[in-house]
Amino acid sequence: MAVAGYTNGTKYTLWTLRTLVVICLVIFFMLPVVWILTTSLAQRIAMFKLPPQLFSKPTWKNFSYIFTQMPVLTWTLNSLIISLGTMVLSLIIGVPAGYAFSRVNFTGKRLLLIVILLTRALPTIVIVLPFRVIMQSIGVLGTRFAVVLIDTVYNAAFTFWLMSGIFESIPEDLEEAARIDGCTPIQAFLLVAVPLSKPGLVTSALFAFIFSWNDFLFALTLTSPDTATLPLGMLSTYGVLQQGWTYMAAMGVVAIIPVVTLSLFLQRYYVSGLTFGGVK
Repeated sequence: MAVAGYTNGTKYTLWTLRTLVVICLVIFFMLPVVWILTTSLAQRIAMFKLPPQLFSKPTWKNFSYIFTQMPVLTWTLNSLIISLGTMVLSLIIGVPAGYAFSRVNFTGKRLLLIVILLTRALPTIVIVLPFRVIMQSIGVLGTRFAVVLIDTVYNAAFTFWLMSGIFESIPEDLEEAARIDGCTPIQAFLLVAVPLSKPGLVTSALFAFIFSWNDFLFALTLTSPDTATLPLGMLSTYGVLQQGWTYMAAMGVVAIIPVVTLSLFLQRYYVSGLTFGGVK
């Protein structure tokens, strides 16, 4: 966009600088992805050449190996079950809690909101060991359910925080009008507030899924070999005598696909959700 009062030379310089900054940012953020993609298609010997080669003769042997010699599909299925379970439970807990919090005013409300959000900032190692003892005592250690529970504890706080802000941006008059028309408070919540908060719901669901999908420490501590997730499977390619970087990169591509696909499919909703209520 042209800037008033600038000469053509200044405008061209500013446009050039902005373009260079954008190109540098794209390269900075995309370089790890490009490295994973090229490594997943590289010959194993190519990883040890000097100087390092970003691009080499592509091969599908790495993908063939992980799908025929390693239980990648089982790990992926475990990750999907745990991530979807965490997403659903986080919404069931976080959405009604955020709605109730947004509609009730009391002293210290803002402070309580910050305290709840801070639970999301706790280092995972702080809560994982006590949680392991609890899961062992109730007999669910080593199951997917144990990981879903702790991931939900960790992610429901974010869902609650995001949804409380979004519900505050929705006028209460709309729900009052629905109640005048005969809706109960629960119907007003389900038929008016929830549909209007759809961008926030999608954003909360997507973040809960991604956080759980990328979880490593909780899965490492609470799962068994039968319920191991994809990040743990990636670690199994790394040994003392052998480092399977190409296999790890191939599994990295498998791990990226569901998240990228889901993000692209829902991007128009979660962009709206992150900015919902930002301009009043």
